[in-house]
Amino acid sequence: MTEKRDPRNEIPPSPELSAIFGAGGAVSRAIKGFEPRGEQACLAAAVAHAIAGRRHLMAEAGTGVGKSLGYLVPAALWAARNGKKIVVATHTKALQSQLVKKDLPMVRALLAEQGLPLTYFLLMGSGNYLCLSRLGRAVSQAAELFDEDGSREALTRLREWAPGAESGCRPELPFSVPQRAWEEVCRDGDLCLGGKCAFKGLCFYRKDIARAARADIVVVNQHLYFAGMPLPVFDAVIFDEAHNLEAVAAGFMGLELTDRRVKRFLDDVFNPKSNRGLAHRLARPPANWVEDVKEAVWKVNHASKDFFGEITGKLALSGPAAEERTRTRRVREAGIVKNNLHAPLLELSVLLSQAIPHSQSDLEEAEIKACLKRCLALAGDITGFLSCKEAACAYWVEVKNFKKKHEISLNMAPVDVSDALRKTLFGGDYPVLLTSATLAVDNSFKPARDRLGLDGGLELLLDSPFDYARQAALLVPENIPDPKDAAAYEKAVIEACVRVCSAVEGGVFLLFTSWGALTRAAAALKGRVGGRPLFQQGEELPDRLIAAFRRAGNGVLLATDTFWQGVDVPGQALACVVITRLPFTSPDTPLEETREEWMKARGLDFFADYTLPRAVVKFRQGFGRLIRARKDFGAVVILDPRVRTRRYGGTFLRSIPGCARLAGFKELKAFFSGRRGSGDIKMIRTVPCMPER
Repeated sequence: MTEKRDPRNEIPPSPELSAIFGAGGAVSRAIKGFEPRGEQACLAAAVAHAIAGRRHLMAEAGTGVGKSLGYLVPAALWAARNGKKIVVATHTKALQSQLVKKDLPMVRALLAEQGLPLTYFLLMGSGNYLCLSRLGRAVSQAAELFDEDGSREALTRLREWAPGAESGCRPELPFSVPQRAWEEVCRDGDLCLGGKCAFKGLCFYRKDIARAARADIVVVNQHLYFAGMPLPVFDAVIFDEAHNLEAVAAGFMGLELTDRRVKRFLDDVFNPKSNRGLAHRLARPPANWVEDVKEAVWKVNHASKDFFGEITGKLALSGPAAEERTRTRRVREAGIVKNNLHAPLLELSVLLSQAIPHSQSDLEEAEIKACLKRCLALAGDITGFLSCKEAACAYWVEVKNFKKKHEISLNMAPVDVSDALRKTLFGGDYPVLLTSATLAVDNSFKPARDRLGLDGGLELLLDSPFDYARQAALLVPENIPDPKDAAAYEKAVIEACVRVCSAVEGGVFLLFTSWGALTRAAAALKGRVGGRPLFQQGEELPDRLIAAFRRAGNGVLLATDTFWQGVDVPGQALACVVITRLPFTSPDTPLEETREEWMKARGLDFFADYTLPRAVVKFRQGFGRLIRARKDFGAVVILDPRVRTRRYGGTFLRSIPGCARLAGFKELKAFFSGRRGSGDIKMIRTVPCMPER
C-alpha cells in the first residue's frame, strides 16, 4: 500500500525567516509587544519555498497567525533580491488598506535593515480614477448632463482641485462626489483617447499604471485581477481571502442583463423626458440622423418593455408581491420568448455607426463608438441568454423589488469554474498562492481544490495560536425547534436572542442567512435588548455601521451575507456572535438546482461535495468574527439544533477550535461574569479541532 504524500513535508524550514519572525528578530523589533508565533514562521517558509520553486500553494492560517506579514516578508525578500514583481490580490478594500498603510511600510523597513529597497503600490480599477478629458467635457456640458445642483457643484470643485492633485483616485478625494456626477467624469476604457488625449501627460490612471509597473509588489483586488490587469508581466500572484475566489471567478464568467441597463443606455443616446443625450450633443450629425435616432430609441424602448414584460409573464413573475424582496424563476429551455429586441437594437447600432465619420473630435468619436459597443453588447447578451446553449451554466430571471419600483434581470452563471481556472489561472508559468483563515473542511483542502481546479502543488494547514480553550465558549441551546418548523423556530430564535442580550454585557453580532429573517427579527427585538443601541445592516454603509457599532461598545448588530466575513471588531465591543442558522445556500435557487443536476450527472454528491463544504467555510468565517486578539474573550451561540441532531453537525463543530462548552444561558452569563470562574462549564475538547496535516 502506497504511503499517502503529505505536501507539508516538502516544505523545508527557513533559518533566515525563523530568525526574522523569532524572539529578538526584525519583526519583534518593529512591532511593539510582538509575540513570536511558530505558525507565522512556518507560513513564511512555505511561501518562500513555493515562490522560489515556482510551485502553487494552498495555505490556511487561522486567526492570529499574522498571515499578512507571513506571506509579505518572504515575497518581498524574493522580489527585492531577484528583481521580480509580485501581485497580491485581496477580496476586500479593508484588507487592501491594511496591506498598503500598515503591513507593507513595516516590511519595507525590515528590508531596509538588510540594505534591500522595496517599492509597492495599490492599483485600483480604472473606473476609480478621475479622467481630466471627461471632466472638461462634463463641465462644459453640465447643463446638458445634470438636473441636480449637487452634481454641478461637485464638477466645479473637481475642476479647482484637479490641477494640484497627486492622485485622482476616488477614495483619495478630499470631498464626496455624487455617483451620477462620477459616472460622467471617471475613466472609461471605451472612451479613453490614449496617445491622442490632450491630458495624456497629466492622466492620473497612466501615472498609477507607471507606478505599478515600477513597483516590486502590486496590491489589487480579485475583481481587477480577473477583469485583466494593465500589467504585462508579473512573476507570482498571492490571493488573500482566497475562500472568495470561486465566486469572484464565476462572476466574470457569467452574465447579468437588467431592464435598467437597457434604459440607461437608451437615455445616454437620447432621453425624451429631458431632451438630452448623445444625439443632441453631436456637433454635426448626418442629415436627418437625430430624428432617425430618436425614432430608433423609441422602438428599442417599447420593444424592451414588451420583452421584459413577456418574459416575466411567461415565468409567472409579474404581478404584485410587495412582501417578496426578490423573486426568481429558472429558464430551462432556449427561446422562452421571441427576441423582439434584436432587430431594433441592430437598427440603432447601424445609425450609431453612421455617425462615426461625422464626429468633430476624437472624444466625440470615442463617445459614439462607446455607445455602439454597448448597443451591440446588449444585443449579444440577450441572444446568448435566450439560446441557453451552455450546458454547465444556470439561466434564470430575477425580479427585485425596491419599494414602488422593481428591476428585472436576466442571469447566467457557471455551475463549475474548475476547468476554466485549471487552464487559465493555474496553467500559467507563474506560481499561484492561495491563503485564507478558512479554506479546509475536516482538515482537508480537497473540497477547495476540486472547486478551483488546483491539481498538485503544496499545501499547509496551520491552526490559530490563540488559546480558544481559555478565551472562547460555545453554547448550543437545547429546545430550539428544527428550522423545518419555520414559525416555531423563528419565535425561538427571537427569544434566544433576547436572552443572549441579557446575559452578555459587550457587543453582540446576530448573524442571519436571509434578509427576510433579519428584517423580522429587527422588528421583534426593538425595545427588548435592554436599552442597547440596535444596528441593522442596510441602514448605513457597512463601514459606517461597523464604526458606530464599535463606538457603542454594547450594541446589537443584525447582519447577513457579507458581515459573516471580513469584519474586525476586537475587544468587548464584540463579545458574542450568534449564528442563528447554519449558512447553507438555498437548494431551490435556479443556480443550485442546475448545479445539483450537473453534479449528479457526473456521479457527485451535491450535498456532501458542495453544499456542506461551502456552508462549513462560511460558518467558520462567522465564528472567526469573535476572537481577534490574544486578550479577547467571548462566546459563540449557535441557534440551529442541527449541529446536534444531524449527522453532518459534527463537521461544523470539528471545524472550529476547541473551546469551553456551555450548558445554557445561565452558564453563558457566568462565563462573562467570571471568565470561566463560575457556573457549570464543560469542555468540548482540550486540543485544537484543526491540527496541522
